[in-house]
Amino acid sequence: MKQNVAAIIKRLLFLCSLSVSCAWAAFPDKPVTLVVPFAPGGSNDIVARQLAKQLTAQWGQPVIIENKPGAGTAIGAAYVAKQRNDGYTLLVASSTFTMAPAVNPKLPFDPARDFTPVAMIGEVPLVLAAKPNAPGKNAQEYFAYLKRTPNLNYGATGVGSIQHFAGVMLSQALGNNMGAVQYKGGGPAMTDTMGGHIEFSIGSMTQVLPQLRNGTLRGIAVTSPQRSEAAPELPTFQEAGIPGYEIQQWWGLLGPANMDPKTQSFINASVNQALKSDELVKFLATDGGKTKPMSVADFTKLVHDGLKRWAEVAKQTGITEQ
Repeated sequence: MKQNVAAIIKRLLFLCSLSVSCAWAAFPDKPVTLVVPFAPGGSNDIVARQLAKQLTAQWGQPVIIENKPGAGTAIGAAYVAKQRNDGYTLLVASSTFTMAPAVNPKLPFDPARDFTPVAMIGEVPLVLAAKPNAPGKNAQEYFAYLKRTPNLNYGATGVGSIQHFAGVMLSQALGNNMGAVQYKGGGPAMTDTMGGHIEFSIGSMTQVLPQLRNGTLRGIAVTSPQRSEAAPELPTFQEAGIPGYEIQQWWGLLGPANMDPKTQSFINASVNQALKSDELVKFLATDGGKTKPMSVADFTKLVHDGLKRWAEVAKQTGITEQ
């Protein structure tokens, strides 16, 4: 009799586990929203839309892009932090996520505690893109122009954004206090650069290359330690006489704090699978980027290490909210 009771209990527990597993495996059973904290047209938006296409095909559910720009990504990030942690609302984060807290201690969220790192997407070098009629025959001459000319302005996408950090680091290297004009996204910053309203903007290669190819922007140099295969004619900052200058853009997905590890792992695996698709690999490679699948643990480390690194850089360079 005891054996029969034990067998019945074991069977019930097995059926319960199947029920829970099947219930969880239903994710997603409705549309998933990827929140882009920038205006349409920037690299985050471009990459998010390509990833959404792949995930929609995998999941059989629409993956929707929602742009919530402003306040150096704080508006979009704060929105995601307040959503349910069920995996249906995710933030398309970038390097800026780890940079903004270094210059703004009053953010409406804690970047380390209020989010769950989910998946890495990829990375790409930045390019200094100047207005079409920029002076100088090459990168060395252009940097010499920046160094000797006062009161120049460049485009950034919010205080503490990667473009802001990149500009401040260059300004410090040249010994010229250039001013940052803040925009809600890389698209508007590049539009004003094309129009000659600002001198340059340092944007991701994914965003900038189309304009370089059609001549509406002039490429000066790339921020990676080596030249990019997508634009091998562009020297690195270090080749152009700015020693030690290196900064790259990355993109990844974050969810609200305390997501179910099963959902977190499921989305991570789905993204990593999407990153193997020829379409996404070729899309990023065409514009100088590359996919970079990571485990949850590795991506979590990248985010937390970035928060520490940029706090140190902000202190060294004196970058502030002003």
